[in-house]
Amino acid sequence: MLLNVYLKSLRDSKKSIIYYSIGTMVLGLYVTLFYPTIRDSTGLTDFLEQLPEAMLAFIGDADTYTTPEGFLNAEVFGFMGPMIFGVFAIIAGAGTIAGEEESHSLDQLLANPVSRKNVLLQKAAALLTGLFVLSIALWIGIIGGSKIAGFGLSLIGTTQAIFSLYVLGGTLGLIALSVGASTGKKSLAGGLTASVGIIGFLLDTFLSVVEALDPLRFISVFYYFNHNDVIINGINPVHCFTLVAVVAIVLIVAVWRFEARDLRN
Repeated sequence: MLLNVYLKSLRDSKKSIIYYSIGTMVLGLYVTLFYPTIRDSTGLTDFLEQLPEAMLAFIGDADTYTTPEGFLNAEVFGFMGPMIFGVFAIIAGAGTIAGEEESHSLDQLLANPVSRKNVLLQKAAALLTGLFVLSIALWIGIIGGSKIAGFGLSLIGTTQAIFSLYVLGGTLGLIALSVGASTGKKSLAGGLTASVGIIGFLLDTFLSVVEALDPLRFISVFYYFNHNDVIINGINPVHCFTLVAVVAIVLIVAVWRFEARDLRN
C-alpha cells in the first residue's frame, strides 16, 4: 500500500475524475455551441419577461439571458454545473473516510506509519485536486465552445465563475468528508450533505420569491456561490471567503473528531 496517501487517493479515483471531467467538458461545449440559437431568437426577451417570478428566479435576469454570460450563468452555473460538481464532491467526500472505514480498508491504511491527521488532510487534498481537474475541463469546454461558435466571452468572468463553482464543490465535498470522518457512516455523510446542497439551492432560487423565507438565503451555500452572478459581475470576496471559512471549520472539526474517536468494527 502506498504511503503517499494523496497519490493513492488520486489513483483510486482516477476513473471517476476522468468520467466527470469528460462530462463537464461536454456540458461546456454543448451550452456554448447552443448559445447562437438563443442569441438569434427574436422576441425571446419579451417572452421571458412574461414568465412567473418563480421561473425567472431559476432562469435569472431576462435582460441578460440572451447575452453569452447571462446564458451561461443560467444554464451552466445556475443548475447543471453545481449539480455535477456537487454530486462528484459529495460522493468523493462521503467515501473518503467513512466509505473506507465501512469496507475495512481504512484500518489497513492506518496500520502504516502515518497519522490520522495526515491521512485525512491528504485525502482532502486529493478531493480538491479532483475538483480542480473538473474545473479545468469545464473551462476548456466553455472557452473552446465559444471559439468554435464564434462569439466573445469574458475570460476573467468565466474563470471567476468556475473558481466560485470549484469553491462550492470543495465546500460540499469537505462537509461530507467531515461528517464521514466524525461518524464513520457513509450514508449519513452523503445524505446530510446532499440535504445541505438541495435545501440551499431551493432557498436561493425558487423559495427566494417567498418574502418570509428570503432572509434564510443567507444560510445557503448557493447564496455565497453565485448570488451576485459571478460570470457577469465578478466574484464577491466576502462570499468567497465565507465559503473558504466554512471549509476551514469543517476540516478542523474533521481532524478533531477523527483523531478522537475509535474506528467502527
